[in-house]
Amino acid sequence: MTKQSRLIRAAKAVFAPMMGGLTLYITWTFLALHINNPVLMPSPNIVLSALVDILADDLILDIAASLKHLGLGMGIGVFLGLGLAFLATSFEPAGLLIDPAVELLRPISGIAWIPLAIMMFGVGETVPIFLIAYVSIFPIYVNTVTGIKGVDARLINAAHVLGARPGLIRRSVILPAALPMILTGFRLSLGVAWMTLIGAELIGGSSGLGWRAFWYEQFFAMNKNLAVILVVGVLGFTFDALIRIAQFRLMRWSPSAAQEAGQ
Repeated sequence: MTKQSRLIRAAKAVFAPMMGGLTLYITWTFLALHINNPVLMPSPNIVLSALVDILADDLILDIAASLKHLGLGMGIGVFLGLGLAFLATSFEPAGLLIDPAVELLRPISGIAWIPLAIMMFGVGETVPIFLIAYVSIFPIYVNTVTGIKGVDARLINAAHVLGARPGLIRRSVILPAALPMILTGFRLSLGVAWMTLIGAELIGGSSGLGWRAFWYEQFFAMNKNLAVILVVGVLGFTFDALIRIAQFRLMRWSPSAAQEAGQ
């Protein structure tokens, strides 16, 4: 990558979020002026002021709780998704059993399982962790299977000719070739995990950003409620940006992955 392209890339990384934030601020301000009800639709300045107030209160603890739920749930989901994907692609009978089960469960929203999760675990942090793990499995599984099945057969045949063992082929040929799709699956899993996190904490959790947003809603404190929602958006954007950077760092050799990471 040339120096000029690096500068262009850095400029895009800085100015694109700034322009997006400015557009959101202007649209939000006009909407608040149009509704003309600061209780129902507070302006961005009111929400930012409320954000400063709740940061000095318990918001940091709620952020920590949500990140804990997200980390544990994502860790379990990604581990299971990768394990099932490698099993399904390495052992054909297993794939014949796993694929239909995944396709049956994949369209069912994690939110639909909240009543059952509450019955099994009660209201608490186990509910969001369970639901995040559930929704995280499918994107990583589907993308990993697609990536592995899409590996060029000539690469595998060449490794066989050179006398590589199956385990070495999986580690040194199949896994690197499938890595762009695996990382994309991880990014998609993170997106659905964030959406599920807030809903699960709102209904079945006892701490976290979703629970805190619901708490403020009960007192009709929409300025603080929207401040929590704003924090969720900023955190989601930040984590997605970190994953894109990781994609670019890990996949420098892949033009398609580097291009996707730079979007």
